[in-house]
Amino acid sequence: MTPRHFVFLLLVLVPVAFFLSCASTYNLSGISITPSAASVGPNGATTQFTATALYIRSSHPQEVKDVTNQVTWASSDTAVATINSSGLATAVGAGSTTITATMNGFSASASMDVTIGAGSLTALTIIPPAGAQQVYATGQTAQFIAIGTFSAGPATQDMTDQVTWISADVDVAVINSTGLATSLPCTTPSGLGCKTIITASFNSLAGAGGPITASSDLTTNNDANNPPLPSLTVYELGQGTGTVVSTSEQGINCGSGPSCTANFPLNSTVTLSATADSGSTFVGWSSNCNGGTNLTNPICTIPMQNNQTVGAIFALNPTP
Repeated sequence: MTPRHFVFLLLVLVPVAFFLSCASTYNLSGISITPSAASVGPNGATTQFTATALYIRSSHPQEVKDVTNQVTWASSDTAVATINSSGLATAVGAGSTTITATMNGFSASASMDVTIGAGSLTALTIIPPAGAQQVYATGQTAQFIAIGTFSAGPATQDMTDQVTWISADVDVAVINSTGLATSLPCTTPSGLGCKTIITASFNSLAGAGGPITASSDLTTNNDANNPPLPSLTVYELGQGTGTVVSTSEQGINCGSGPSCTANFPLNSTVTLSATADSGSTFVGWSSNCNGGTNLTNPICTIPMQNNQTVGAIFALNPTP
């Protein structure tokens, strides 16, 4: 090859190589999530996660792009938090979960912790209180509710599904994770009944001070004749005040007192309506009262498949 031919070949190949290099596409090299860790509270709080992708291309600068709406989002524990297709995570319950973004075989993750209150938990209360709950037949159930008091608002919150429930005597009654207790055969002499202590316990996520507990009790009397219809007891909670009435069937009319009780037919459905007094706001029902998540509509329905307990929470309006 003559020098002239060599120069000519260079003049041809160099532009071609340059053209092929420029024609190559950017390739995904990895993705990342911001923030890498988040802590939120109370329940219902949201956190926006953002996903960015790193693209590389031969002989070109790297490129970083926002791919938040292109990745597939997932939460490892949807009982703690859920996340939508836009990366918006919503707190559901106390605990920790891993938020993951996936795209074209690449993935990245971030941690998310959910606390129960805006402040720390200072006390637990169980409703019904000690001495208030009795069942009359083997297999009959009764609902217990755990209410938490916090150092910062919202000061009163339902924690029934967040605490650990314990029955001290599982030969008298057992209780599940939602606070529903079921009576077992009572073997004591007629009329004496049996009793077990019901305890709710919550371990702070911060781990400070040990668990916070509260206790009530459940009395069973399996020898009672003609046991009454299932009872519905409504407790008014929080620093505010208001009224709760049953609108589907008469019986519940809670005014100034802390609670009221009525009996309703088995398997019937009772509709409750809450109205806040002047200077107060209705902020929600206990978790077993259907419809309580919609705070703008203080109406809930509750099926009378067992002895039911419902909490209606009222808060004082801020002072101007």
